[in-house]
Amino acid sequence: MRWSKALIPTHKEDPSDAETTSHKLMLRSGCIRKLTSGVYNYLPLGMRALLRVEAIVREEMDAVGCQEILMPVLAPSELWQETGRWDVYGKELWRVRDRNGREFVLGPTHEEVVTDIVRNEIRSYRELPFTVYQ
Repeated sequence: MRWSKALIPTHKEDPSDAETTSHKLMLRSGCIRKLTSGVYNYLPLGMRALLRVEAIVREEMDAVGCQEILMPVLAPSELWQETGRWDVYGKELWRVRDRNGREFVLGPTHEEVVTDIVRNEIRSYRELPFTVYQ
């Protein structure tokens, strides 16, 4: 791809709303753009950097015997109620209902989900130890 055709919108001046040096540099270099407070779009350069970091982390985790899994963003409320964190999180836990009235949580963490996977899939202590990551 030609540089002239690439989406790399750079800025000479520091953005007024950027506080940290890394934030300023990422905005100025055209890696990210703010959509709203705390929510950013990754532009092509930022996406390439993110994918490279992912590749490095994946390579290192795989090298020590970890196994990668992908868990859903939404988790059933039953898992969170079972651990008691449904009430502990309070208003900060984003809760949604599907069209059938079932409650789900936008998972800020995935301890409940990974615990459910392990308890349903591991049948013997001989299968332990193992490490998974997302």
